[in-house]
Amino acid sequence: MSVVTETALASRSKKGRIIDWLVTFPYIVIFFAILVLFHPFHLLAACFGRKCHKHALDLMNLCIIWNIRVTTGARYRVIGKPTLPPGRPVVMVSNHQSMYDIPMMMWECRSREVGFIAKRELGRGIPSISLALRRLGSVLIDRKDATQAVEAIERFGRMKDEANEVAAIFPEGTRAKDGVMKKFKQTGLKALLRSMPHAIVQPVAIRGNWELLRYSFLPIPYGTSIELEFLAPVEPEGRHIDELSSEIEQRIVEAVGVA
Repeated sequence: MSVVTETALASRSKKGRIIDWLVTFPYIVIFFAILVLFHPFHLLAACFGRKCHKHALDLMNLCIIWNIRVTTGARYRVIGKPTLPPGRPVVMVSNHQSMYDIPMMMWECRSREVGFIAKRELGRGIPSISLALRRLGSVLIDRKDATQAVEAIERFGRMKDEANEVAAIFPEGTRAKDGVMKKFKQTGLKALLRSMPHAIVQPVAIRGNWELLRYSFLPIPYGTSIELEFLAPVEPEGRHIDELSSEIEQRIVEAVGVA
């Protein structure tokens, strides 16, 4: 590589870092302002019922997505449409790259209320988000207590199955901060699938979302590319649970690996 080429690449890299830092401050200010300012609206909306509270959450999720797109120049693309048949329970299974996976999935699936399996620590201390997790059909589990976690997932699944609602799970158990998908923790996924025998399964593949937080907010990279892909649904009826869970994982692995 010539000296001129190396100099040009270094210049572009330096320029990229400058842009990253320039967008970081407005992005962070707007993001946390959204969470704080929406919190009283969530409290007020909750007084008028679950449906009203969900509408407030949908609007907040939209604001979070637009903050990402406008302030960081992110390219956000949705491939396919979620399969959410009315009057039937749904299990959504996705890889996990960022905390932004949740608002993006919820916004694209806003025709239904989506409940998530989340770690217990998220249930307190985060404006708007902790309240929504506690009151809008999600379940908080203790990841350090495997027995309690599985029992909570099974109760959550039975509740969603009986109410014909949507349950979402990230079977990796934690975020793939480098974009490399982790092996699914099959115990939790199988527990949810077993407890929702009437549900159709909607696999989801997320690509590029990890880049937003690759430096833990300092800085926020400019111009990332994020893709949310809803894969073909899986009909679980008559399928062995081991075969079903393995197929779901493999399909997501293959989709996440597509550039």
